[in-house]
Amino acid sequence: VALTNRLAPEHCEIMTRRAGHVSRGIVTAGAIFLGPWSPTVLGDYVAGPSHTLPTGGAGASFAGLTVDQFQRRTSVVEYNRASLKKALPAVKKFAEMEGLGAHGKSAEVRVS
Repeated sequence: VALTNRLAPEHCEIMTRRAGHVSRGIVTAGAIFLGPWSPTVLGDYVAGPSHTLPTGGAGASFAGLTVDQFQRRTSVVEYNRASLKKALPAVKKFAEMEGLGAHGKSAEVRVS
């Protein structure tokens, strides 16, 4: 957690049994994704966090670009397998539209 807060990553995936508990200590990630059914691509396309997230450690001071840009926030995303499977067509379509096929594949391989 301390290292994550120091690095201030754009995306942070936590895949532990107590992912929600671990995430409470992370305050600098642009978006946090909990468990094996919550890939980063969900935040980019369908789960709600802004696709424009701070990079290069800027998450220590700034959140994703929204009308709330002057407030500090972190998005926490946790899907179960069924939810990811339901979101998969939208994820794949958005990834295809952006020319980022591997993004869609990153969600697809989790439910296959």
